[in-house]
Amino acid sequence: MERAQRSKLQRKCCTVGKFESFHRGHRRLIEKAKEVCDRVVVISIRGVVEEVFTDEERREIARELGVELLDVPFSQIKDLSPLEFLQFLKGLGCSFLVVGSDWRFGRGRSGNVETARRLGRDLGIEVISVGIEREEGEKISTSRILDLLKSGDLKAANSLLGFPYFSFGLVVKGEGRGRELGFPTINVVPDKRLPLPFGVYAVRIEVDGRKYLGIANYGRAPTLKNGEPLVEIHVPKGEIPDFTGKRVKVEFLEFFRPEKRFNSVEELIEQIKLDLKYFEEFRRSRGGRGEEV
Repeated sequence: MERAQRSKLQRKCCTVGKFESFHRGHRRLIEKAKEVCDRVVVISIRGVVEEVFTDEERREIARELGVELLDVPFSQIKDLSPLEFLQFLKGLGCSFLVVGSDWRFGRGRSGNVETARRLGRDLGIEVISVGIEREEGEKISTSRILDLLKSGDLKAANSLLGFPYFSFGLVVKGEGRGRELGFPTINVVPDKRLPLPFGVYAVRIEVDGRKYLGIANYGRAPTLKNGEPLVEIHVPKGEIPDFTGKRVKVEFLEFFRPEKRFNSVEELIEQIKLDLKYFEEFRRSRGGRGEEV
């Protein structure tokens, strides 16, 4: 047993793909790699794609999963033959390669898993293939997740991700309009343009090691100001410190309704009260999470 443990410690497993979102399919590869090796390196081939998570957010996900993340520009490997690509991986110290059963690699996507196994034998790389992760019979992919996020189907998107969609952002000082109306907010400028429809969401905000469940408007707040896109979070029945200037994580849990412009502030207030009723139903459906204020 001790010898086997030492052997595992000496191994370096690599898994290769785009890893734009670290969805359930990606995590299945990582879990398999961690069964074989203590050290796992995720080699992410980076091209020009629509952003799901920023590089900082992807590094945070990798850290939480206990793996190393190495971003490799597509331009660096696009002209490599299958053999040259495996030699590239060998140069990175990969002794095991964990990939999906449909993996293609090398110039013109000319190599597959069997190609990798054949070439890997001569290079000292053991290739392990993992079955495709599916949901309702369809392969889980980042493009599928993006489509769901854009349509506001957070429940389905988060199911495919295996965790709530989130964004890092900076808390900024607002104009105090929410407080004047009786609904003080934490105003967050997200690090990226969110692939979400403008509207009202149930969210969880994490700051200074604490988590707060809240209701948020993501958008331009057309009734009061029609400004730049902002995530304005209200935490009902919670005394929240001033987080201005702090970096926070905002998780999007459920989409309630699209953003709209109201004819009067009174009309807006009535809608907010209705939104809060939906939020309380959502909160009750979660059964009261102990880590959330």
